[in-house]
Amino acid sequence: MIHAAAAARGVASRQEPATVAGEADVSRVAPGRLGAPARPPTQARPDASEGLVAEPRTEHDSRTPGAYRFSVVVPTYNRRDVVLRAVEALGRTARPWPCELIVVVDGSVDGTADALRGLSAPGPRASPLPLRVVTQGNAGAASARNRGAAEARGEYLLFLDDDMIVDPAILVELDRALDGAGVDAAVGHIPVHPDSPAGPLTDGLRRWAELRRDRLARTGGQLSLGDLLTGQLAVRASVFDAVGGFDASFTAGGTFGGEDTDFLYRLLRSGARARFVPEAVSHQLYRVTPTQYLRQWRQAGLADAALSRKHPGLGEQLSTEHHGHTPRGRAARAAARVGGRLPRPVVKGAVGGVLGRVEAGHTDRATIAALASLRDGHYWSGVATGGGLRPGPGQLPCVLAYHAVEDVADPRIGDYAVPPEALEAQLEALLSAGLRFVGADELIGALDGQPCKEPSLVLTFDDAYVSLVRHAAPVLRRLGIPAIVFAVTGEIGGTNSWDARTGAVQLPLLDGPGLRALHEDGWEVGAHSRSHQHLPMLDDDALRAELAGPRADLAALGLPAPRLFAYPYGHHDRRVRARARAAGYTAAFALRESRPWPSPRTRFALPRVEVLRSHSPQALVDAVLDPPTVHPARVADREARGLARTVLRVAGRPPAARR
Repeated sequence: MIHAAAAARGVASRQEPATVAGEADVSRVAPGRLGAPARPPTQARPDASEGLVAEPRTEHDSRTPGAYRFSVVVPTYNRRDVVLRAVEALGRTARPWPCELIVVVDGSVDGTADALRGLSAPGPRASPLPLRVVTQGNAGAASARNRGAAEARGEYLLFLDDDMIVDPAILVELDRALDGAGVDAAVGHIPVHPDSPAGPLTDGLRRWAELRRDRLARTGGQLSLGDLLTGQLAVRASVFDAVGGFDASFTAGGTFGGEDTDFLYRLLRSGARARFVPEAVSHQLYRVTPTQYLRQWRQAGLADAALSRKHPGLGEQLSTEHHGHTPRGRAARAAARVGGRLPRPVVKGAVGGVLGRVEAGHTDRATIAALASLRDGHYWSGVATGGGLRPGPGQLPCVLAYHAVEDVADPRIGDYAVPPEALEAQLEALLSAGLRFVGADELIGALDGQPCKEPSLVLTFDDAYVSLVRHAAPVLRRLGIPAIVFAVTGEIGGTNSWDARTGAVQLPLLDGPGLRALHEDGWEVGAHSRSHQHLPMLDDDALRAELAGPRADLAALGLPAPRLFAYPYGHHDRRVRARARAAGYTAAFALRESRPWPSPRTRFALPRVEVLRSHSPQALVDAVLDPPTVHPARVADREARGLARTVLRVAGRPPAARR
């Protein structure tokens, strides 16, 4: 579903990865900011139930696969005029093969079913696209989608919200993505329809759609959980059946929220491949009042609480994306508790004053900030009613950071070079301690809410030394351990010039064929900047080149665009993290500070344990299983220095060079 968007000055998906706790994201609006989509407007009704009632999913026994290329399924509730426009637009689509349209009328009482039957019957008003109208009692969006899928006879299912006005080429573009490419699901671009009423909520949704499209274009269509929205979702019918369809308990009784995230979470965990198709466009005719908007956010909180119970591991991610661990999130939860104890007329008067200004079209900072506070309070009120966001039973993988794997007798960098026999002894000790090693895909999945089933480690190597091919790769191959290597792309085939400038010995770095050899051996190749500089000290143009440049450099070598980045020296600040996200990376690595283990809230500053030659095997096991406490003052000092540098740049005074 397309989440109910709101407010001015940009938006972001509720499910998008969050930045380090409390920080602003200058590349796209941080999750939970005004404008973030909460839930779709198409099935929004007043709270019919404060709980979630289970309903068995309709089985697909009646499906005759292959009778149509696409079965388009549109659930609708009391939106006759809007859904008629959606059906008319679907009738204008290009269809080189047979397709069908199934509209499921979910208990509407506004004449929707009769109006649609007028388009399905033979005659001058008949829809050019074969149309079937299915009616049922009001059971919610998930049940309606399942009902439509059970009636469908297409190879592919295209789920659309009833306010989606599609472009004529949408089916052709989705077919091109799904046909023979190993892709199981696809989503497209969902801009706001120009006929949507003007206002801060519409402006927010428009900004969110543009940011989503631009970000996915930058990242080559890398989809995370929040990018797959059932407002426009194409999926193979066989995959939909295998995953089990939508869980109708989330929308039973006419509420909404949760069924989209739940289905898409299960879809990704099944191993299905999903792709973003920017040419597949459907315009959302967005009509949501401020009152509906707040009700949707409360129901979003209720649904997220249910999601965290059903899928251990999602609770931490959902809390992070709503700033639950930040002062802002704690303030919103406290406000929700206080609001629940105040006399109802007091609350109603305060809320009504803000909503009145929004309905009048005011977009001043005070109005937008007040609406954002109300939205956050409604969300956390729903979470509390649903029993809270329960954390998962486990943690994300701990990440180890190695450098060269050779015997280096140098007083400056010798301790950072681990000999091959020491590497093997360290890894065998970790395996004997009951830990297992996972690769980049599993780490990213854990960041997206798919918890590891047992204590796990991720192995990384900075700088991409030649010794990795000579010494590390054979050890890892023998032990069956995956790894990530981070290359300094301006020095590929060169040496560690950044160390040599301090008087350290020069060590050779891998060239293009060497990096490709590691990639073909199963290694993930990430970026470590172009020239190994202290990134927080750079101006914006230089920082952009150090972050975005490596993606082009590695692609030019015939390698995939890197998903992961490691900060040189582990140094970063708020600006650097935001720029790393803007450059299109999925996550970024630092070194261990106050948090020994990664979490979704540190997605762009994932802590790593730096492994040294001086680490005995047991000392490394202890560092992983019983890490020393690092005082959080280090984090506060880093962020304060970053803020000071930003102020100096704004004032036109370059920050002092780092010694």
